[in-house]
Amino acid sequence: MKKQILAKFSPWLLAAACTLLALIIGVFAFSNYQREKRLMTEALLQQGLTINRFVTSSARASFRGSFRNIRMAMGQWSDHVQQAIDYSVDQPGLRFLGLINGQGTILASTQHADIGKNLDVSSRQFLQSIFKGTSQNGEYRYRKISKENGEVFQLVTNFYPLGRGQYDSHMSGRGPMLGRQSPRGSQRMGLFGKEIFEQLRELEEKDLAILIEFDLAQYNTAVRRQLVQIVFLSLVLLLVGAGGWLSLLALQGLKGSQVRLRQIRQYTDMLVSSLPVGLVGTGSDGTIRIFNQAAEDMVGIPIKHALGSRPETILAAELVRELRRVGNSRSTAEQKEITLTCGANDKRSLMVLGLPVHDSDNRFAGNTLLLQDVSDLKKLQEELRRNERLAALGKMAAGVAHELRNPLSSIKGLALLLKAKIHNDSQATGTADILVQEVERLNRSIGELLDYARPHKLELEPVRIDEVLRKAVSLLEPDFNGVGVALHANYAEKCSVQGDRDKLNQVFLNLLLNALQAMENGGNLKITTTREGEDVICEIEDTGCGLEEENVAKVFDPYFTTKNNGTGLGLAMSAKIVEEHSGSMEFRSVLGQGTVVKVCLPAYFEEI
Repeated sequence: MKKQILAKFSPWLLAAACTLLALIIGVFAFSNYQREKRLMTEALLQQGLTINRFVTSSARASFRGSFRNIRMAMGQWSDHVQQAIDYSVDQPGLRFLGLINGQGTILASTQHADIGKNLDVSSRQFLQSIFKGTSQNGEYRYRKISKENGEVFQLVTNFYPLGRGQYDSHMSGRGPMLGRQSPRGSQRMGLFGKEIFEQLRELEEKDLAILIEFDLAQYNTAVRRQLVQIVFLSLVLLLVGAGGWLSLLALQGLKGSQVRLRQIRQYTDMLVSSLPVGLVGTGSDGTIRIFNQAAEDMVGIPIKHALGSRPETILAAELVRELRRVGNSRSTAEQKEITLTCGANDKRSLMVLGLPVHDSDNRFAGNTLLLQDVSDLKKLQEELRRNERLAALGKMAAGVAHELRNPLSSIKGLALLLKAKIHNDSQATGTADILVQEVERLNRSIGELLDYARPHKLELEPVRIDEVLRKAVSLLEPDFNGVGVALHANYAEKCSVQGDRDKLNQVFLNLLLNALQAMENGGNLKITTTREGEDVICEIEDTGCGLEEENVAKVFDPYFTTKNNGTGLGLAMSAKIVEEHSGSMEFRSVLGQGTVVKVCLPAYFEEI
């Protein structure tokens, strides 16, 4: 039924399509033809104006140069124009070039025999448009006309022998002909008399024009050649379009099936690619047939490298093991968690579910692995447990501090009283001093614990990070120089945050102290600040001793320290201050190579 309908209406569709195509091609051909004619006209106009400027400037220069004998120059001024015209006679396509007066008389011409003759009536009428001010722009006018010996392009322009508006300057003695200074103008006036200037005035007021004619034969030949090319191209396009429509009609049935099949395949590929779950599928031959974008992000292998490869040559051993287990298992699907190492410091926790694939005849067609990245979920769980521990620690710290401070105050008071009574016994006095010092140390530790446990009230203001870092560096610069630490600082512009200046100074001072203590035998300390989107990033990198991998995750825990005399609250307090500023802190360290601490804070956009 569909084929009958198609056969019934296809001739009309083809006719309509060919008509529309012919109309488009016709408009295209006409537009190109008109554009070519316009370009030819503009080229002729520019060539004519160039010849006119050459003749005018050459004649004026020759006329002014002969003014040492001014009477002779006034009598033969048209000869200077004739000389300039003779120089231009070899211009390509130039048919006529002449100087014409207001009555249409030829005063100078490329054809010397025409000098003294009058132009034809049509040319004289065309010439009057210049003198009456009715030209296109007041300076020139052009047209195309047909004459007995062919079609020509005429261009007429005003001609001013002395230059337009130059007569008054000559009269004042300031013109180029009569000198630069007024006294010399007066001398010229006395020498030549008013008769010369009257002749200059008459010459200035004459109606003079330059008429240029180009033979349009070669230009018409080029336009016709272009028209033939446009027509030929249009016919070719029309034939190609008609052939395309015929081919489309002949193959419509096959194309329709292919299009539907391609759409189904594209939809399936798009569905597989957009799944948030990683999908790795192998065929019956054991090669990878399916590998979506989520799997690429989780495994770190490009899709183009994975497709068509065997799993054991490109996938991690853990995934290959799961694929083999699926192929050898006849039990129900079982989900399993594996840890995958994708880079030097990138470890991912993946939940893997393996499924065998069978066709409609229950024959084995391959294996499929479904991958789900639970790394962020595990990090959130660890962060939740850490926050719970910190909350419990804060409550405990407040209670312990309250319970310990009063007894410690009593112990300190009794120690001072005991010291006053046994001041004659040096050994006992030393023991009492030690007791007082230890009580004060405990009080400081309790104070630090309370500072960490209770929330801080931030005094927010616009703060430039580079100023805070420069201040912290200046305080520790003598210590850096003392142990041979080379400092390399690179502070970016417009890196300001809304924060508490004292608290931020405490953070960066603590980070710089940690870097200094890690480089007891010298090294390099690099400080970098950058602006990334809406965040200000500060990185402090040292080449110190570094930390073991298992200790990196513990650095922000209270009372964790690798120093002999450390309290373990420095980094924990710094991280807490950064979090209170709605920022984050990252810590990376390799044993024996160094440590990088990255502090990220929200940027303040109104720069101070």
